Amino acid sequence: MNCKLCGFDKPLVDAHVIPRSFHRIDPNGDGPPRLVTNEKGRHTQKVRKGVYDSTILCVECEHRFSEWDDYGDDLFLKGWDQFEKMTDGTCHFGYHLPAYDYPKLKLFILSVLWRASVSSHVMFSKIDLGGRETVLKQSILQADPGSVDQFGVLLQAFDSNEIGILNPHLERFDGIRYCRLYLGHVIAFIKVDSRPLGETFRHLALTPYTPLRIAIKNFGTSPERAIMQKLVIADKERSRTSR
Repeated sequence: MNCKLCGFDKPLVDAHVIPRSFHRIDPNGDGPPRLVTNEKGRHTQKVRKGVYDSTILCVECEHRFSEWDDYGDDLFLKGWDQFEKMTDGTCHFGYHLPAYDYPKLKLFILSVLWRASVSSHVMFSKIDLGGRETVLKQSILQADPGSVDQFGVLLQAFDSNEIGILNPHLERFDGIRYCRLYLGHVIAFIKVDSRPLGETFRHLALTPYTPLRIAIKNFGTSPERAIMQKLVIADKERSRTSR
């Protein structure tokens, strides 16, 4: 099969769309993590290695992502305690990191988005970038994170990191299309529209040579928690009735 990045006919590998570390797989855990779904006709699956796709990349192209994936892991997982809390004296409203590697972070997020957009896995079935996929692919091949208006990225983080990963999906803000991508407790909003960022969000987007600021989101009161709770309850009910 042809690799979807280089285009050559080569043996393809089991490539993770979201890096394995973000699935928080514990080798000493009681059992493999489970992919829980509420899609009709699909059942819960055991995902021992996380969610991967064997129809995307050859081994050489998968290695292109290693440095960026490692940086995402170092920043959002291993190095999360390096972030300073942003407060107004009484309220915690975000996280702050004085310095970070803009190209590596943005390319990490864009590379996950590209992998999701070309994946045949059901978890990423709602990600259709149309003609923007080709533009994104060129950014990946050229290792070019682009300007704030080229696939601009805004970040949010839950106040808890003990959560699952929901399916990414497309949505609109101020009429402009974004992809909401879950990376563990971090949520990335990536502009997948050819139009520039609106003024509402421009000051929140990743920008070179500026500190990294991430808005906080309360997990306990979030729609995501309610969705995850419903999925777990439905999964338990399916397991009970199938016995």
